[in-house]
Amino acid sequence: MAGGDGGDSLVRMLWRHLDTSPIDIDTGVEPAIAYAVAGALAAHTVPLLARRDGRIEPLASGVFYRAGQRLWLVTCRHVFDDGIVLANLGVALPRAGRVRWLCESRSRLLVHPEHDLAAIVIGTGTAERELRSAWTALPLAEFDEAPAHALVLAAWPYAQMRRIDHVLHARPLVVFARWLQSGQDVRGSYARTARRTDGLAVQAPPLDGASGATLWALRTVAADGRYVLQPAAVQFAFKHDAYMRGAPISALRQLLQAAR
Repeated sequence: MAGGDGGDSLVRMLWRHLDTSPIDIDTGVEPAIAYAVAGALAAHTVPLLARRDGRIEPLASGVFYRAGQRLWLVTCRHVFDDGIVLANLGVALPRAGRVRWLCESRSRLLVHPEHDLAAIVIGTGTAERELRSAWTALPLAEFDEAPAHALVLAAWPYAQMRRIDHVLHARPLVVFARWLQSGQDVRGSYARTARRTDGLAVQAPPLDGASGATLWALRTVAADGRYVLQPAAVQFAFKHDAYMRGAPISALRQLLQAAR
């Protein structure tokens, strides 16, 4: 299953990205906007995988950020609670259909002392160049943290993955939800039933595997009515018919700035 070429360890043809349709919990987002937002987030929502007993298994989600010259992979601290270490953590490369293992990147892990946040600085070299080419990294910047009408989660839940003939087929989730509260955590609504852009009611999947994904604020630009997306939180928990929760983006900014 695993192969190597010149020390550049890759797992080939074990990942397949499936198309998805965005769903709406309770925001009433217009279908055209929903599809445009889902397309924009596709470049940022990173699937994280674990290597266990010679198999690759879905683990969590993440997003790449740029801080100075460094490339950071941001996810949740609890991802590392069950024996996962950087040596067996991988990033899917959807266009290439393979996995890049972080053991080849001389990476380093930082965790937030209070929030469920983790940030992995990617070491320079071939792995970093490949990850920068495969995924768009967001700049570390000041974002408006005031509540917006809608939060958007783009993630890779286990419920939308299937293994077929040693290939992991994965369908991302893009869900629009109402912003419920801010403060120590950011919360958005999460019901059991959602609505597809064609109006059909569907089951909202459990969010196991979505931990580490970004919750995005969908904001209107007052001058011309356009929409913008801004990172609002890093998702770490959910409860059906109640909420999805995330650590505020200010906590992430504190963590990365402290490491620069």
